[in-house]
Amino acid sequence: MKTDRLEDLGHAATLAELHSSLHLHRREAELAEFERPNGPPSCTVRIIDGGVDGPGNVDTGRGPYVVLINGPLKASGHLNLWTDDYLPGLVIVRGDLRARTLSFGNGARVFVEGSVFVDDFLFGQYGDHNAVLSATGELRARASFLGAYAYIYADGGVRSLIYAPRGGWETLEPDIENEGVGDGAGFFDPAVLDRYGDLDFRLAIQAARDGRSLFLPGVEERFPARLTSRSTK
Repeated sequence: MKTDRLEDLGHAATLAELHSSLHLHRREAELAEFERPNGPPSCTVRIIDGGVDGPGNVDTGRGPYVVLINGPLKASGHLNLWTDDYLPGLVIVRGDLRARTLSFGNGARVFVEGSVFVDDFLFGQYGDHNAVLSATGELRARASFLGAYAYIYADGGVRSLIYAPRGGWETLEPDIENEGVGDGAGFFDPAVLDRYGDLDFRLAIQAARDGRSLFLPGVEERFPARLTSRSTK
């Protein structure tokens, strides 16, 4: 399946151009992370007009990067928004975001001026408080799997089964707790568990990309709240 990289799309820009495009925008302050004198190395800056409609997978490089998408972002396959070594990454989508499966993590901060629709599974990992997926609309996914320091927010509420550490939310409690106590065998297919009996995110993401279910039969139906809209703030 073809993979498009966001940093190869649209046209090269500067942070000054981004400031001009985002002047008085509530996300303009996010650019400060890339402008600190002792901050990250020079970053890739792209502006993509008209949106992105990826016929396969869409991903990002290792960072740092800043991508402004003036339109929706769609991937018919897997959408991977990531950085390596906790380098910063910023993606602003001025429209809806749609993908079959989605993962984000490390220093990636993703702000969607619309709704997020994930047909199957959504994953967020690592981050040290920097990994964020935030929508001004609603967020829908079959299930969302979050590690420590990775967060999802949606002003219009979340409709998803939530697997996350307890205490990471102000008003939304996880349906299944991700506390690393080896109780994954009661919820997940053995093929996506680590040797301690907890969900292995690497195996789970690959299974999701392959179109395999992560849950044991009947588990999802035990959590009817996944079908309702729940506030994240």
